[in-house]
Amino acid sequence: MDVIWRGTRGLTWSQVLPEIVRIARVASSPTVVVIHAGGNDLASFPLAELLTLMRADLDKLPGFFPVMRLVWSEMIPRLVWQGARELGAMERSRRTLNQRISRFIRFKNGVVVRHHRLEGDNSGFLLPDGVHLNDAGLDIFLDGLREGVVQALHSLGGS
Repeated sequence: MDVIWRGTRGLTWSQVLPEIVRIARVASSPTVVVIHAGGNDLASFPLAELLTLMRADLDKLPGFFPVMRLVWSEMIPRLVWQGARELGAMERSRRTLNQRISRFIRFKNGVVVRHHRLEGDNSGFLLPDGVHLNDAGLDIFLDGLREGVVQALHSLGGS
């Protein structure tokens, strides 16, 4: 199995679809596509607008990769949201976005990764910037992604 990892620090949602197009140009159709994005947009867009944009873009993915299973990695809590005025409002928006996009992904037969161990007070898993995960947090996060990929492959009949 070939794996293409396209991690981009500071990624915004508007960069997701162009990145998918780049991958589609150079790779054979992937079996699993994992997306963890949107958190950097949460304080910049009205929630309803961001949800509409995300759903529209996610609906386009099968056109690039007809045989694939989408894995959605939910946004994890942060202590700092760039451009946000109130942490509580951001947390409510994050939870709402996760809930609605996760429901959308499941409806499309995708897999949702909820990083349970990183929910709630996850300050022990964050770097001092309050945004990025430390090594322990990354281990938990990546293990969740691995489980999501395994679940997606299993649902496609893979081992």
